[in-house]
Amino acid sequence: MDFEPRLSILRQAGMLSDEDYQKVQDVIRYFQEKYDLTLTEENASSMITHLCAALGRIQRGEPVEPLDEEIYEETKEEPTFPKALEATQEIVRDILPGLPENERKFLTMHIGVLLAQV
Repeated sequence: MDFEPRLSILRQAGMLSDEDYQKVQDVIRYFQEKYDLTLTEENASSMITHLCAALGRIQRGEPVEPLDEEIYEETKEEPTFPKALEATQEIVRDILPGLPENERKFLTMHIGVLLAQV
């Protein structure tokens, strides 16, 4: 199942701006084009949920609680970490410029989990 129903509901409820909706769509497209990986509720719901929440926090100017450094260090030990970090850097450069460092760490962690499933 794709994310369109969830994203449409968030957008209609005003929880996801039109601009952020497009950014999420661009992230989904990035994985399709770069990794030939279709993001679905089954394989990427945590990542997309976190991304939508992060974009909402940024819009509202809310602070981001940092990822526990110990957890991030464990993430670095995973075999998917180098690809996850590269993907995060590309996504930030091309789609989400200005994404706070704390959010980047969360995104990298989620991408690592996603890539471990492939």
